[in-house]
Amino acid sequence: MNAWEKAFNDGLRPTERLTVSEWSNKYRRLSVKSSSESGKFRTSRTPYIEEPMDCLSAHDDTERVVMMFASQTGKTESMNCALGYFIDHAPAPALIVNSTIEMSKRLSKQRLDPMIEETPVLKAKIAPPRSRDSSNTMMAKDFPNGFLYLLVATQQQA
Repeated sequence: MNAWEKAFNDGLRPTERLTVSEWSNKYRRLSVKSSSESGKFRTSRTPYIEEPMDCLSAHDDTERVVMMFASQTGKTESMNCALGYFIDHAPAPALIVNSTIEMSKRLSKQRLDPMIEETPVLKAKIAPPRSRDSSNTMMAKDFPNGFLYLLVATQQQA
């Protein structure tokens, strides 16, 4: 089968219907840099994050998810899993707004870059940051049919 036929046949195959938690359990890998338990991601380790994660799935009707959890209980990892899901499974534009540039840079360097590096399906879709004319910078990640921008909220002066 030539490349054209393979691409055509792959385009006819429907995508697997997954929730964010199912995608995470199947594909997500935790980095030594960002997790005390590196390796395969398991929602069973923190089952209370499964429902909010699944409300972020492409086929879910939920319009807003609010998580009021104690610190260090999985909120950022839930967001990372949802971002990975959208990059790989349901491409769409995404925006993360932080209060300072330092927070955006730290999120990118300590959480997003290790997630992309350790999760093969994401690594295949986002160019390495060191490549010439890379579309993967600290504040922007381009991927097929979408992008992720990290921005800073600023207060307007009257």
